[in-house]
Amino acid sequence: MKRFIALGIAAFSLAGPAMAVDYPEERGVVPSIVPPAPDETGRVNNVPQWRGVAPVAPAAANSVDDYFARYDANHDGVITWNEAQVDPDLAHAFNRADANSDGVLTRAEFQDAARIAVTERNSASGGTR
Repeated sequence: MKRFIALGIAAFSLAGPAMAVDYPEERGVVPSIVPPAPDETGRVNNVPQWRGVAPVAPAAANSVDDYFARYDANHDGVITWNEAQVDPDLAHAFNRADANSDGVLTRAEFQDAARIAVTERNSASGGTR
């Protein structure tokens, strides 16, 4: 019986430190490496949550500057006639928006071109969006 007790004490003394290991995923700091499993309906209910880490807000990709950057292929700060050809609405409004007739659209002129294009598209569709 003494051997059994000694063996039990030895087992607990070896297992004790292993049980005291700190796993951050248990505290919600990092997600578990075990992927979430779907239930019978196919819905994943146990999605790991990242607590302690600030969520990153999605970037606003619909500002005038974002659209200007998409059309300004060579990143020279202006949109040329050739760069405007990727969008038929912009190409159609290009000459009317080019206020100083220099053959390029600045950011302000591009904003005017966008207004012209939206106005024409809305009048053609018969309403506003």
